[in-house]
Amino acid sequence: MEELNHHLQQLPNFLQAELAAHIGSLSGLEYTGITERYIHTAHHLINSKRAPLQQAHIDNVRFMWGDVRATKLDMENKALLRSLPGGGQTDFYSMTVDADFHLQSIRFLNEFKAGLESLHGRLKEQQRQHTVLVAQEAARRAAENAARARMQAEEAARRMAEEHAAQQRAREAALQLAQRQTEEAAREVTRIKAEEALRLASESARTAKAMLGPEATKEIGVALNALKNAIEFAVTECSNALSAQGVSNTEHFEAVEKMHVFD
Repeated sequence: MEELNHHLQQLPNFLQAELAAHIGSLSGLEYTGITERYIHTAHHLINSKRAPLQQAHIDNVRFMWGDVRATKLDMENKALLRSLPGGGQTDFYSMTVDADFHLQSIRFLNEFKAGLESLHGRLKEQQRQHTVLVAQEAARRAAENAARARMQAEEAARRMAEEHAAQQRAREAALQLAQRQTEEAAREVTRIKAEEALRLASESARTAKAMLGPEATKEIGVALNALKNAIEFAVTECSNALSAQGVSNTEHFEAVEKMHVFD
């Protein structure tokens, strides 16, 4: 507003008063709106002062005073004289003086208008640059938010993948443990049954030894060794067969329970 006030102060007081009387309310207007309102009002006053002037009087002003420029103080003194009683003569000279007063007022208004047009243009450019900066800042923040959201999504996906992999490893470890336990149980069941078979065979051998003599006992010992080897082989084969089949833990236990090899 400082530059606007500077331009206003260059005008004679009566022109400032005329602008104020015609400009209307400036409440709520931005700086650009205020300058634009002053420009339009100055343009209106220029036209209203130019319209009643006759070309003969204008030409006579130039003939009598040429390009003499009245100062602000000169104009205020002329305005004071015009307000005194006895004015309003319509002779050619008086009309030439009146035309000079209006032409000088128009010059002040044109200079005021030109100054405000320059100011208004700069204000509009500043406003445009501010709008561009705001848009750029908004775009920058939007890009940062998008990048942050993308990073958060990638991090969430990574965590989900890690959790899934950990769950998969846990499942595989549990299956492997269950398989080992099932195989161990199968071997243990087979071993117990084999030992029971050996015990029964040994008891039968001792009974036979007492009843049949040394020659039969030797044959029975050979048979027992063969049976023992067959049992060990059967235990190993049973365990390997269960592992190779890849059956479930329930099927392992069912297979173990159904073993009647040595019954």
